[in-house]
Amino acid sequence: MSIRDDIDQYVGHFREQNQGIAAIAHPMFRKVLYLVEIDTLSRAAFPKVSGNRKRVVQFIDTCSAWNDKDRVSAVQLKLALEENGILSGKLYDFVERRIGSWPYGQIIRPDNDLLFGEVLQQSTQAEHKYVNNSRYAELLYTYRSHLVHEFREPGRGMDLGDDLLPAPYYLGMDRPREGESSMEFVFPVHFIRMLCEDCVNGLESYLSSKGVSPYDAYEFETMWRRSR
Repeated sequence: MSIRDDIDQYVGHFREQNQGIAAIAHPMFRKVLYLVEIDTLSRAAFPKVSGNRKRVVQFIDTCSAWNDKDRVSAVQLKLALEENGILSGKLYDFVERRIGSWPYGQIIRPDNDLLFGEVLQQSTQAEHKYVNNSRYAELLYTYRSHLVHEFREPGRGMDLGDDLLPAPYYLGMDRPREGESSMEFVFPVHFIRMLCEDCVNGLESYLSSKGVSPYDAYEFETMWRRSR
């Protein structure tokens, strides 16, 4: 088989699998499978990149057309700053003002959130790591890790299961027992499905441009694990 045949067979396989995933009733099960698939696709694109998070995020940055991947979650960034004792300063005040401008009780969409470049301008060098860790592409990997390793979605947000919400969003949640409310960040299943399908298309274009077979990233042998 030629490299072109390998690419066609590989992406065709995952397009077929996506039809099966879409037929599963439970949305969380679908999320797990779509995110595991994105992980697998990233290996075909960047087999030499060590570290799962680094490889998956690089794959999303390179092969997806996700316009909001460089958005920064104001809520997650504010929580990260507070967790590390940063309760004031230029960045903290900037983030707090943005969150304060959102009307509580309404769904907040990505275009109301922060842009990576503008947040960096408000942050010190020491704060850059919190900004990067709150970028949407990084948060998606964190979300994936909770689902895959703990079989749960992080936070208290609800997936509204609406086709009209094919992008991440915030949802205000009241917690009567604690006597407080919070803005919860959600990756809805429809968004994850669209991202996965987009990643398959992006991988096809990437491998074709590089002239690389996706199967070069795998070992097809009887032995499952080598002792090194």
